[in-house]
Amino acid sequence: MQPLKFEREAIHRLPGILAELFDDPESGQALVPQGTGDGVDSFMDAGGRRWAIEAKTSSSPGTIASVAGHLQALADEDAIPVLVVPYMTPAGAKAAAARRINWIDLSGNASLRDEGLYVWVQGQPNAFATRGRPASPFAPKSSRVARTMLLDPAHWWRQKDLAQHTDLDRGQVSRVVQRLSDDELLDRDAGQLRPRDPDLLLDAWADDYRFDRHDIVTGHVSGSGMELARELNEQLARAETSHAFTGLPAAWALNPFARFRLVSVYVTGDPRAAADQVGLRRNERGANVQIVGPDDRGVFDGQRDADGLPVVAPVQVYLDLQHLPERAAEAAEHLRGDASLWEPRA
Repeated sequence: MQPLKFEREAIHRLPGILAELFDDPESGQALVPQGTGDGVDSFMDAGGRRWAIEAKTSSSPGTIASVAGHLQALADEDAIPVLVVPYMTPAGAKAAAARRINWIDLSGNASLRDEGLYVWVQGQPNAFATRGRPASPFAPKSSRVARTMLLDPAHWWRQKDLAQHTDLDRGQVSRVVQRLSDDELLDRDAGQLRPRDPDLLLDAWADDYRFDRHDIVTGHVSGSGMELARELNEQLARAETSHAFTGLPAAWALNPFARFRLVSVYVTGDPRAAADQVGLRRNERGANVQIVGPDDRGVFDGQRDADGLPVVAPVQVYLDLQHLPERAAEAAEHLRGDASLWEPRA
């Protein structure tokens, strides 16, 4: 949606949303400033307060971070700044919370705070979802660009070097870079680029990432934890199957946190063949092993040895942990809190 079109849509729909949020049919009277030069899209009276509305077509964490300073500058005694977007993604909501930004989306969700006021509405579906699968800079092949930059966030890249490093054609790299730039996730300098903030780029990727897009074979092998991971490593190596661990065993190898049962490992080729090589008894119930055929070979970029195991890059481990059981979510935050998540491989 174009910015001007969305601004008109926001002005049209916000009165009804505000009336429902504050249970007040009179809420949502709007005044669109004419030539004030203050950057406010509109003012609205609701809930006994005046709100300074800033409309944006994206809730990318990069956009949220970019607009934060402007919103804070708008705050005064007469109006409370609030960001309005079509739909607030989890990563956008996280970025907004970190910067204490009030927001409403036109899908009916909101987070508003003021003295004596707290409004929190979540769970309303995206009313602006487009049919089909929209182009994403984090689609399986496209995500090679983000992964490459996150392996060494301080490095400046030229697009032609990114194309060579990721084995993507320059046209696709250009399209991915443009999408990331539109979401304000990149810095540019003299034809070179790098992540504006690696945390924001990783959050945006995590919003789009789905572990179940991979080809996953589950089952049971005798053993548990790191002992089982090391045994699987030896068996796959003997079978000359290229592989790298992810999830809980990789998190343990990179930065020990908590004991675990489930072992997840990426393999090249057919994961069913690899499952046969390690004697996997296939079943969902009681499974302690996941043999994973990646949806793109890019998951192996940045692979390294950690505690005697081949593991995927820490950023890939982090993404996968978001979708795994046991204490995987805690392990993800523990791993992310370690500065080595952003350190380039020696």
